[in-house]
Amino acid sequence: MESNRRQFLKTTAAGLAMAAFSPLIKAGDPANGKAAIGEDSWAKAFQQSLEANPWLSGYKTASQNQYGGTAKIQGRWPKALTGTLYRNGPAQHEIGGVRYHHYFDGDGMLHAYRFSAEGVKHQAKIVETRKYKMEQEAGRVMYPTFGTMPNNPSPVTSPDLMNVANISVLPHHGKLMALWEAGSPWEVDAESLDTVGRYSFSSEMEGVPFAAHPRVEPDGTLWNFGYLSSANLLVLWHIDANGKMVKAGKISSDPISMPHDFVVTRKHIVLMMPPLNYQKSNELTPFLDNHKWEPDQATRILVVDKNDFSQYRWLELPSQWVFHFGNAWEDEAGVIRFDGARAEDPSIMTQHFRSLMRGEKLPSHPTFHHQYRIDTNNWTISEAPLLASDVHSEFPVIDPRVSTKQYHRIVMMTSRSSSPAIHGNLNEVSSFDFESGKLSTYRYPDTQIPEEHLFIPSPDSALETEGWVVGTAHDWQDQTTVLNVFDISAVEAGPIAVATLPYSMPLGLHGKFVQS
Repeated sequence: MESNRRQFLKTTAAGLAMAAFSPLIKAGDPANGKAAIGEDSWAKAFQQSLEANPWLSGYKTASQNQYGGTAKIQGRWPKALTGTLYRNGPAQHEIGGVRYHHYFDGDGMLHAYRFSAEGVKHQAKIVETRKYKMEQEAGRVMYPTFGTMPNNPSPVTSPDLMNVANISVLPHHGKLMALWEAGSPWEVDAESLDTVGRYSFSSEMEGVPFAAHPRVEPDGTLWNFGYLSSANLLVLWHIDANGKMVKAGKISSDPISMPHDFVVTRKHIVLMMPPLNYQKSNELTPFLDNHKWEPDQATRILVVDKNDFSQYRWLELPSQWVFHFGNAWEDEAGVIRFDGARAEDPSIMTQHFRSLMRGEKLPSHPTFHHQYRIDTNNWTISEAPLLASDVHSEFPVIDPRVSTKQYHRIVMMTSRSSSPAIHGNLNEVSSFDFESGKLSTYRYPDTQIPEEHLFIPSPDSALETEGWVVGTAHDWQDQTTVLNVFDISAVEAGPIAVATLPYSMPLGLHGKFVQS
């Protein structure tokens, strides 16, 4: 196993870091007019729309690069709920008066909500990646991003020159890391939130893409993947609880998509490849635009042996798009079950998140929660809806203590097609019980846009039925950010405690909780 790992590193790692994005940009190459940033047309359009639609304030750029404050508490804060909620998300959407063309392009801002007997304190800082520091010094957008191509882009010699560290956060082996989609983790000091620098689990794998949703088993064992579009390769990572890389592997995929999340069981890794297929091109276009949705093609499911990455199978489902999965487990008979928020197509990413940057509101792009089943004895796969047909869902999470194991409850953000919010975003938090089939839901007021909520288990109980649901929301009417605490057994009763910051923060993406 060790010899295989070294051979992989010797023959592949150096080239993988360059293969994630293509074509690479040479100094002085002009971007074509269609893909390039306009002078300030997007910023102007957004500002005009904001005046008529104040809920868009959640997508404004951060007014400063760091924040700090003490929240005002209402209600009964649980004494056992102590620790830090770390969150990440795009926060700087404009540079030098020029606005990015996609929500995923903004520089990441890491937040720490610290819960203690003294109350709730908040701090936030921009993750100072190399890209961020270079562009701040220049006062302009210099490098291409996921959905934006600047005029006269600077040369890109590594995906990490495009790394905005803006999607998720990983606390692991005493480190805190801000994660992006297709580059290295960026280490951040857990107390000060100062950026330490680019992090590598192995010097031989430095710069190889490390995706934003690693799966961590209860004992700390970590699994992840990366995609390398120009090379038609997927990379797999296996890291122990101490942060040491156990093994890495590569699997060819042609065509190759841009998978965002995956799941892990006690024996297998499962990765979904929707038919949003990468198209090699010599034109200078944003990375997103180098993909084509081909709904007549199947969504391919890759099932890999955790102990031997060279052992894998491909299965097929109808075309679909899934951003996020909840969890997966595998029974003694070899049947894998997992859940995810299923959409008919990726238009929420390819269209909706671009329109938001211009201040446009488009019709909803619903996702419906599904349960998937893979029988590893005869290698068959099936899918079925999990919730009622009018319930849309996203951001499913679980009790982290049952990661990769059988689970009985998921927490997710939801909405109803029959009663959408004025802002068009998900507007509910829900807890679903697999055994009873009960969906317990709290609807947020239309003046608030909720973000991802987490399930924080009670430290005094091993049961999934005891603990809290904790999450933040942008209050566009009061221009504050609120943090709500719900009893996991009675989400529909509303928050038992609310912590309100004296300022508002841009809407973000994902977070993790670290118990005191």
